[in-house]
Amino acid sequence: MRKRLLISFCCTALLAGCASTPHKDDPAALNHESAAAMYQPAKQAMERGDYSSAIRYYEDLETRYPYGPYAEQAQLDTAYSYYKSGDSEAAAAAAERFIKLHPANPHVDYAWYLKGIAYYQDIQGAEWNPKPAEEAFNTLKTLAKRWPNSPYAVDARLRMAKIIDILGKRNLDICKFYYARHAYVAAANRCNTVVTRFQLSPARQEALYYLVRAYRHLNLRNQAETVRKVLAYNYPQSKYLRDLGKTD
Repeated sequence: MRKRLLISFCCTALLAGCASTPHKDDPAALNHESAAAMYQPAKQAMERGDYSSAIRYYEDLETRYPYGPYAEQAQLDTAYSYYKSGDSEAAAAAAERFIKLHPANPHVDYAWYLKGIAYYQDIQGAEWNPKPAEEAFNTLKTLAKRWPNSPYAVDARLRMAKIIDILGKRNLDICKFYYARHAYVAAANRCNTVVTRFQLSPARQEALYYLVRAYRHLNLRNQAETVRKVLAYNYPQSKYLRDLGKTD
């Protein structure tokens, strides 16, 4: 329901004030009315969930009337329709196209949001392919930073927090993979990624633990002790502190 309200808000805002009665001798006004007439079946198809038809209608509208508010709305609705149909790549590309064509549009924050949630939709399997998660995070971060009061910023931040959890866990798993194979430099590098890039991830505590152990194996005692103190300061009740007293 929240996403439906957001798309409705955007449609209303972009097309507000578009209704007008064309003069028979005004080609621009007649084109405006024709574009409005083409927009209605596209919008109706989108609203009933027939996204393939909606995309076709929107693309036809933009081809015939490439300028004006209906063309701009058609570009956004095309991105949304691709997103709802599950085509994340096409949705992100359509949103990016709008961003490039209309960077000063007052609703460009919505395009950034669409691009971000399109990538977010494709996160499944992040343990094997982290790119969608990273693209989603960077896109949503741009939205939240540039438009902190946007109606989409709250949801963007919530999704960013989830992505931090996903990527933090992924990098911790890779760290543990390397550690188990005695590749301590690679393990330390991955744990450092968790500690520095994904500080809010629940994986950070365990990453600090493996970082201490990796440094010890590398005979980097000073670095190991510094990281152990960071672990103790941030997680004074951590079970890993007790375990660090044991011999590897």
